[in-house]
Amino acid sequence: MKSAVAERAPLSADALIAEARAVTGLSDFGSDLSFMTGFRRLVDAVEAMDPSAQLRDTAHHKIVGLLATRLRFAEDERLHPDIVAQDVGDPLIVCGLPRTGTTITYDLLCLDPAARAPREWEWYIPWPAPEISSFDSDPRIAQVQAIYENWLKHAPQLADIQRMDCTQPGECNHGMMLHFASTNFPAELGVPAFARWLQDVVPEGQYRTHKRILQHFQWKGPRGRWTLKSPQHLMDLPGLVETYPGAMLVWTHRDPVLTLSSLSSMIAGFLAAVGGANDLQAIGRSVVDTWCAGLARATQARANDAAIEGRILDLAHRDIVADPMATIERIYDRFGLPFTDPHRDRIVEFLTNNPAASRLGKHRHSPDQFGIDPGEVHGRLADYYARYGHLFDRA
Repeated sequence: MKSAVAERAPLSADALIAEARAVTGLSDFGSDLSFMTGFRRLVDAVEAMDPSAQLRDTAHHKIVGLLATRLRFAEDERLHPDIVAQDVGDPLIVCGLPRTGTTITYDLLCLDPAARAPREWEWYIPWPAPEISSFDSDPRIAQVQAIYENWLKHAPQLADIQRMDCTQPGECNHGMMLHFASTNFPAELGVPAFARWLQDVVPEGQYRTHKRILQHFQWKGPRGRWTLKSPQHLMDLPGLVETYPGAMLVWTHRDPVLTLSSLSSMIAGFLAAVGGANDLQAIGRSVVDTWCAGLARATQARANDAAIEGRILDLAHRDIVADPMATIERIYDRFGLPFTDPHRDRIVEFLTNNPAASRLGKHRHSPDQFGIDPGEVHGRLADYYARYGHLFDRA
């Protein structure tokens, strides 16, 4: 008797495109088709896994949804060319690895009344364009929160790893999914072949898509100084700075060995939620390969390009934890931004009632659990350790 997986027709790039066109009634993806490279890589990577029925359905739904969104973006641009004429300004971007103080830094920066951060629900369902009048009551909030609740039903440990509130500021790696160039795909679907592609290649055009999404968000939605976050920016600092020459980059630092096991644990939770493989050693291997490549690439980019180096402020995780307020003051001083009393007051209130406090100490993981060898990490990141090791926590 054939298995349920064997009876299913394989995912086909052409069939997925045809389905997205049928769903939307649109056919034109616009002039920039650079996303097609990653799209076809992803489809091939899903098929190479011989996925479970649940994972195949998840991938199918996600890919068609992303293609449909690109079609709708192109149609909006055709009807409203003023969208792409907008200036998105000079964004303030947090770009350290997870578990290095990025979340608390990002949350505090987003409390600035002058800041505009994309919410998680916006990243997940970016079309239609969000509007100021319904920003806090948009029906997509309930839709995305329902997705989170479903994940938690299948993998309750996610609640101890990160916040699961889609109204909070979200990360740019969600938006990179629209270019089929995101580290989210390995995290949510497995797809080791796609993860290897991201380790070896800088996807062309990904920051054109990134900027286009910001223009879409601010077209009818709230405006302000874009305040962003994603570790994935480390993988293409040249492309980031080329697209946003005035970008203000905050790179948070901690010993990567400590961060990689935490990230592996989070990915294991996401894969459990969607019926993905539960090979912890394979997850750890992919995380080490991906982020050692990303950190090495970013370290080399800084060494090679003074324009990149001049846009970055380095922060130690230990200093962020010890004095978050001073951390924000330092960022604003470095980039010449006004640090206002209303912003300061919001930070005080947030730190007094920090919602992340309930998760402290609950997320348990170790490098051994995921086959992560500290010696290998140190060897592969020798240049990074040599340059930034003084910023790491000391025992």
